[in-house]
Amino acid sequence: MSLSFISERTFDVNGLTFTAKEWGSPGYTPVIALHGWLDNAASFDLMLPFLSDMHVIAVDCAGHGGSSFRSADSGYNIWQDIAEILGVADQMGWEQFALLGHSRGAIISTLIAGAFPTRISHAALIDGYMPGLADAKGTAIQMAKSVYEAKRFGAASPSFFSDFDRAVQARVNGFIPLKEGAATVLAQRGVRQHERGFYWHTDQRLKAASQIKLTREHMQDFFSSVTAPVMLIQAEDSGFKPDAQQDETFSWITNFRLLKMPGSHHLHMEEQAEQVAEEVQKFILP
Repeated sequence: MSLSFISERTFDVNGLTFTAKEWGSPGYTPVIALHGWLDNAASFDLMLPFLSDMHVIAVDCAGHGGSSFRSADSGYNIWQDIAEILGVADQMGWEQFALLGHSRGAIISTLIAGAFPTRISHAALIDGYMPGLADAKGTAIQMAKSVYEAKRFGAASPSFFSDFDRAVQARVNGFIPLKEGAATVLAQRGVRQHERGFYWHTDQRLKAASQIKLTREHMQDFFSSVTAPVMLIQAEDSGFKPDAQQDETFSWITNFRLLKMPGSHHLHMEEQAEQVAEEVQKFILP
């Protein structure tokens, strides 16, 4: 049975409120879907109807969509999402579940699968699997950059637009180009109206540098701890340059499959949505 949208959900985890979209039917294979940087849970709206026999919670990660912004004394290091996503799973009563992640959400998925291997049945990744790595010798500079940028972006206001369509176009022409249809889907969930105009409701501190970047040794330890099967759908026209040693990093995951597919970074929201869904369906429910 193909998935249909059920309802909006909220989860209170570690003092934050997380909004989410629930798809499918309880009792079927549990899946948590994690969107990319500056996107929101609507990222999966176009592909989920092509899936079947699953119960999906597509979460607005902290600082995105309708979810809470983290407190001023916190930040958006990618590993901070781990406990929050597990908190959502706990409230759903899911001891084990599959992960469906895009971009930043795919990276969070691999970290969860490595840190809590017994809880993850499958990890389906869309054009992302590993954060940009750094050498430990740059840690002091990275920390200083993080402190500076957290202060700068913490004091920044979002960009305001005169109408909804201009907010959509800003995303179409943004750092990661997006087709208008996909940008509109994200905007319907992520754009708010204020007396100053329309704006994207995301925490500006998401643009700040991480306090510490993970090293190759860190990721080798995470990946070698993953026991769930992992599939990465890599977009041929992603715009992101693959890691020069990605074949080596793939080998750190015991059960790994790479599938290259035509399309851009948001291929799951564009013409390839059905094809992406077909591969995810076969992977999670062979």
